[in-house]
Amino acid sequence: MRALLEFAMRSRLAAVGMVALGALMPLLFWLSAGLLALITLRRGLAEGGLILAGATAALVPIYAVMLGTPLAVLQPLALIWLPVMGMAQVLRVRVSLATAIQAGALVAAGAVVAFYGLYGDPSVFWRQVLEVLSQQLLAAPPGEGWDRTVEQLAPRLTGLWVTNVLGVALLCLLLGRWWQAMLYNPGGFRSEFHDLHLSRWFAALAAAAVLAGAFNAPGLLADLGTILGAVFILQAVAVAHAIVARRGWHTGWLVGFYLVLPLLLRPAVLIGLADPIMNFRARLAPES
Repeated sequence: MRALLEFAMRSRLAAVGMVALGALMPLLFWLSAGLLALITLRRGLAEGGLILAGATAALVPIYAVMLGTPLAVLQPLALIWLPVMGMAQVLRVRVSLATAIQAGALVAAGAVVAFYGLYGDPSVFWRQVLEVLSQQLLAAPPGEGWDRTVEQLAPRLTGLWVTNVLGVALLCLLLGRWWQAMLYNPGGFRSEFHDLHLSRWFAALAAAAVLAGAFNAPGLLADLGTILGAVFILQAVAVAHAIVARRGWHTGWLVGFYLVLPLLLRPAVLIGLADPIMNFRARLAPES
């Protein structure tokens, strides 16, 4: 991996080729976004923009042939590449991983508010999307069970979809930061991630959104609570990594943590929300 990264960082042409190649392979899509984050972190937003423009220009005719429309390139461009580069630039300027994460989460929350302003009731939009998908994927007309699933899922899909997009963008940002440390600052990412502390004001805002969403029907407040609350899973992960490292525990503890994490997402959110005040790292594993 290091050799590929060094190759991509040698010239603009190499970087453009790597970003475009990653975008063409679904299992390697993370490569293109992570590389754009790395370039932006190392050389700035202007250089990242040039690489993005070159990769987009290369992908337009390829997507036109493969998918029937050159506009397909707009999906990764708008949903992943631009958000990742924006957060990377914030991280480059502010030198604060927490600030970059918070900026991305607030933009995602703003996008949800705009989506509600555009559609009024987004569940109508999602019902139409799910109906089209069912017609394309199912050989026979869906039954009543599918209709009930759609009715339950549609009001929640805005928050779930944006949370998923934000999660992918954040992981690509972290990947780019890790690669930057690998090439130019060995060990820097580990210490930076272990010391991740989202702000108290952001935790208070997220907690208010989570509580408001919990006591209201699915809608804007619930979606905002889903998005802002999910960010604090990352805080809980940072806490787990820091405690394991400071106590000198075997990495098997982290393997176990990741295995049970999908089953304990809500407790992880609560731990992350409480950490800005409780500072679990200092309490459970103080630095020597």
